[in-house]
Amino acid sequence: AQNAREIRQEVLSLKTQDGAQAKGVYHYLAGTKPKVGIIVMHPRNDFTTHFTLKPLALLGMGALGMSPRNVGHSGIHEEMLLDLAAGVKFLKSRGVQTVLMAGHSGGGSLIALYQAQAETAPPNRIQHTPAGDPPDLNQYDLPKIDGLITMNAAEGEGLQIANHLDPSVTDESDPFSYDPSLDMYSPANGFRVPPEMSHYTPEFLERFRKAQQARAQRLVEIAWGKVREQNYYKEWMKSPGYAKLSLADQLMIERRAQYEAPMIIYRTRADPRYFDLTLDPNDRVFGHYFAGFKKDGFNRSDLQDWSREERTDSITVRAFLSTESIASNGRLYENLGKVSVPVLVIN
Repeated sequence: AQNAREIRQEVLSLKTQDGAQAKGVYHYLAGTKPKVGIIVMHPRNDFTTHFTLKPLALLGMGALGMSPRNVGHSGIHEEMLLDLAAGVKFLKSRGVQTVLMAGHSGGGSLIALYQAQAETAPPNRIQHTPAGDPPDLNQYDLPKIDGLITMNAAEGEGLQIANHLDPSVTDESDPFSYDPSLDMYSPANGFRVPPEMSHYTPEFLERFRKAQQARAQRLVEIAWGKVREQNYYKEWMKSPGYAKLSLADQLMIERRAQYEAPMIIYRTRADPRYFDLTLDPNDRVFGHYFAGFKKDGFNRSDLQDWSREERTDSITVRAFLSTESIASNGRLYENLGKVSVPVLVIN
């Protein structure tokens, strides 16, 4: 049997068509030129050392683990498609004939969006990000691939957040703002501290889900407002009247045009299915997926709703709109419906 010492790892810096850089590590068996290659990438995390890469290389595949240009924080989905395109072109340059993509967690919706756009002929591709910015994907080469693999994929980064928002938030600037009638963590609404099970009524669940989606849309409107404000000052700099202003006023306009206000989204860990196991019943245990049972007892995952979550505690408005909001184009089911290649779904 082949062993891991025979795997070669080539560190890459892949230049994209819009001049950015994406990093990758190419895994393959020494002395071979794989005919089948696979790309593994996530919209935020570094997958150059993903756990699937060495086993895939041992099977004789060329396995390319990538990190996007914005690795470490949320970026622009439409730009990341150009990162993936650079990975596809690299594999083709190495003689790979069949190219696959694997999307783990949030990577699933990313690769589905890639292939959906690759199979869409210009001029019908996405023309701008949800914030109204480039890239226009009709202007770029997105080589089609031959198959997709989703692994524990969410329905989309933005949809996943929307379906876990705490709808009892009433003021987006105040993490403790509160509508008690929509609080799933209130005993009055059916919550019990585990190991006792919570029970929520159908009426409460209906109001809860509607309010969740309303909050998701409210966040999008806030983000669009911040984009419009910045763009207003950018346009002012191009106007004839700008040159007539004092230097102090010009500098203030330049600063406002430069500043991209962040989105800070509070309380994003609320889903009645955490604690009412009669909803979508299966063999899961109580609690949020970032918390749950520990060896020394139950970890209060109901309090995780007030804990820091890096994805949402400070994110640019453009990254929020493109990746973490319901305005995102990264919708797994919708995009899978647009692809013609085989899809392997792993949960």
